[in-house]
Amino acid sequence: MVTVTDRAAEVLRATLDEARTEPGQALRLLLRPGGGFGLGLDQEREDDRVVTADGEKILLLMPDLAEAVGQATIDAEETEEGPKLVISR
Repeated sequence: MVTVTDRAAEVLRATLDEARTEPGQALRLLLRPGGGFGLGLDQEREDDRVVTADGEKILLLMPDLAEAVGQATIDAEETEEGPKLVISR
């Protein structure tokens, strides 16, 4: 299962607070065409893998994507443009 560091959880929660338009939404980890990852708002689906922080659903992964990333860790790094999420194995 994916691990989200405390620093990354803060970034995800802040992003979710700004972007959420409906109750119950969380951020979904998406695989972009051509490679790389992105985030989108979505509702939890029946077979999703759910990452929580302090009891709040912050990240959703479809089963096939969760399997593909395996035991990855999501962390946040500070950049000149602001925090950036980084996935490592």
